[in-house]
Amino acid sequence: MKMDSTASFSFTPEEIVNAAGIATSNLLPEKSKDQYLKEYDLFMKWRTEKHVGNFSERVLLCYLEEKSKQWKPPTLWSTYSKLKATLLINNNVDIRKYSKLIAYLKNKSVRHKPKKSRTFSRDEMHKFLHNAPDEQFLMHKLALIFGIAGAIRREELYKITVDDINDNNLII
Repeated sequence: MKMDSTASFSFTPEEIVNAAGIATSNLLPEKSKDQYLKEYDLFMKWRTEKHVGNFSERVLLCYLEEKSKQWKPPTLWSTYSKLKATLLINNNVDIRKYSKLIAYLKNKSVRHKPKKSRTFSRDEMHKFLHNAPDEQFLMHKLALIFGIAGAIRREELYKITVDDINDNNLII
C-alpha cells in the first residue's frame, strides 16, 4: 500500500494509484500530446537553467516575458494553455488562478494585430485550374480540388497516395 499524495491520512491500494496514474496520463489531447509535452519540457529546462524551484506566478510571468521577445501573443496564449494543462497534470499546479499572468497575456494581445489570411475567390480558383500549366502546378491543383470537393483534412491530404484515387473514366 502507498500513501496517496493528495489525501494526507488516507491509504489507497496500489492498483488504484496505478489506475489513476494511467487515467491522468490520458488527459492531454491525443493529437497534440507531443506538443504539450515538448512545451512542458522546455519550461522545465528553463526552470533548471534559471535555478528556479517553484511554479509561482512570478516564475511564469518571467518565462512568458522572455518568450514574448521572440513570440507573438497568440503563441504566448498557446504556451499558457499547454503549461496550464501539463502543470496541473504533472505537478498539481493550477495556473488559472494566476490573475496577473492572465492580465499580462491580455495586455500583450491588445496591441497585436493578427495577419489576415488571403483566400482565393471562386473566379481565381477557376482561372488557376484552367490556365495554370499542369507540368508545374498539377499537385497544387489536386490539393485544391481535394481540399474543396473532398472536405479533406490536412493530415489526410498529406498522406494521400495514388492508390487512394479511383479513375472511373469520367469521374475520379
